[in-house]
Formats: sequence, C-alpha cells, structure tokens
Amino acid sequence: MDSRSWLLLEPDPPELHLPEDLRARDAFGGRDCGWVAQMRPFVRHFAAPGARVFDPFCGFGTTLLAAALEGREACGLEIDPTRAQLARERLHRHGIDAPVAVGSLPDTPAPAPFELCLTNVPYFGCRWPETAESADSRVGQLYLERDYDAYLQRLRDIFHGVRAALPEGGYCIAMAENLELGGRTLPLAWDLARVLGALFVARGERLLCYARESRPLAAGDARTDRSHEYALVFQKQRERICLDSTRDELQALREAGFGFELHGGFARWLADPGAREPADADLLLADDQAEFDRLLWWLHERHYALSLWGEPLQPPLRLPRLREHWYVRAQRRDRLGRLVRLDLSLVDQAGASATQ
Repeated sequence: MDSRSWLLLEPDPPELHLPEDLRARDAFGGRDCGWVAQMRPFVRHFAAPGARVFDPFCGFGTTLLAAALEGREACGLEIDPTRAQLARERLHRHGIDAPVAVGSLPDTPAPAPFELCLTNVPYFGCRWPETAESADSRVGQLYLERDYDAYLQRLRDIFHGVRAALPEGGYCIAMAENLELGGRTLPLAWDLARVLGALFVARGERLLCYARESRPLAAGDARTDRSHEYALVFQKQRERICLDSTRDELQALREAGFGFELHGGFARWLADPGAREPADADLLLADDQAEFDRLLWWLHERHYALSLWGEPLQPPLRLPRLREHWYVRAQRRDRLGRLVRLDLSLVDQAGASATQ
C-alpha cells in the first residue's frame, strides 16, 4: 500500500469469486459478497507476516481468504449459521483452514486471538428476505435493525468487544459507505467513524473507488452512483493528553466550587512527574445527584463531549445508571490538538472496584 489516500480497485479474477453453487444457497443470493481485492492491501500493510486477521462480520469469508492469500492467519465470526457454513466451504475449496464461529460480539468471543480487525460492516436498511427457510438467518441481524440509533448502538457494542480482544498497538479497520435511503443521504461512514473514535485512535482513511459507468444528471440532482466507500483506519493505543491543559481544567473545576478526589495515573504523575504519563484524569465524586448534574452541565457548556462507554451523553444522568457503567468520560480538544480527558466516577465505586 502506498501513501495515496485513495485506491482504485480492480475486480477479483473469476477464481476468487464466490462460487455459483454457494451463491445459490444464500438467502441474498450472495449479492453483498465483497471483493478479495478490497481487503488484500490492508492485510499486507497492517498485519505482519504470521499475524492473525479477524473479521467480526465474516459473511462469505472474503477477508479470511484475502488474509490467507497474503500469508496471514485468519478467523471470523458470522451471526448467520448458513453463511458461516458457506464461508467454511469456500475457504476449504482454496485449501484454507480458518476458524469461522457462529455468533456476534460481545456475546460470542473471537475463535482465536488476533492482531488486526478488518471488516466491512453490514449496511443499515438492507432488505433481508423474510422466508420460512431464512428464519434462523434473521435472528440478531444488523441488516434488520429497525432504527438507525439502535443499529449504531449495536455497532458500538460489537467494536467494544473488538477493542477488548485487540492487543495494544493493533489496528481496527472498518469499511462503509454513506447510504441513500428514503430519498436522503444517511452518513453511515461518518457515524461509524464517531463510534470507532470513541474506542480507538484515528489514523486516517482511504477512499476506495470502483470503476462504474457515469450517467448524466439533471441540473440540481445530487444523486450519485455511490462508486466509492471509506476504509476507516483506527488503532488501539494510549492517546496522549495535554498534561498542562488538564491541570488547568482541574484548577478551573475547583474554582467553580466542585469537590472531587483525584486518583489513578494523573494523581501519580502529579506526585512524581517522572512516572508514566497518564491517559486521563480520574475524578471521584460524592454521591450527590444535584451536584453531579451541575458538573455535567458545566462540562457541557465548556464544550466537553460526554459519553457513557462510547455512547454520546446529554446531561442529566441518574446516578444508578452511572454505577452500572462505572464512569462518564468527558473530553475536549482545542484548536492546537491538545486533549483533555476526564473520567468521572463515584467515591464508593473506587472502593468497590478495588475489591473486585
């Protein structure tokens, strides 16, 4: 892979196509089967020889086939048991023995450790065939989520599972395009980037282009042939916060009358500047609903992004829900790229977590 921010993809050769007899056994007729050519450059560049590539939306095993062709190991998860079997058969015909488990993160773990997650997400709004034969295939399908916010929440949960299993320094690369649905553009690729951005450090994107015949448009017609999609490149890595800006914000909190106990890595760094630099500042707060709500609104007005395990949060937040999720994350980045990240927990949770 070179330094270009775009890739013009060539179609797969016939020997890498999904075989017609396997395609005929799929409820969708295999129409959403991706290209091996789409995945191979990312396998080569982001997975070292001998590393394992994981696809949490395995489908017909395209990513796993690409990994094997590049000399890497592979494993996958597929929620549709019929498709999982089709993927196994397809790989077997190429002499590839890669585990494909049935299920979905986070409930079903990856069938083997991995160093790169590489996937193409299932698109919202697809019409899954509703036949008696495909009833098992429909259970839990992201294709069938009725509401876009529920779909994005499912993606958050799945990529939380990816993050938990991915080693430090590993990459998570997800591919998606913005959709035309109901006469409007649905910014799926950009919303997916926000989901991933709450879990990983953004490292860039590639624009994947497909050669298609153009067609004339009437003046003012904004529709396109959707001949491109985004490969969103993220990495699991400790992101550096700005220590001076964080210290200034903690002082501003005290001056605003907020009481808190500072603990964790930032407290250790203040006591010993030679210690490992922290990735956040952990604040322990009193069990006081009114004061906690005041703090959230104060942060909100200072343009902090508030989230609960990656899910955007608007104040107020009831304390029982905070206890269920352990902490609220508040972060803000200024125009120079300096990051402040505060994790807000209750005092009684620190003692509880220490005994876990």
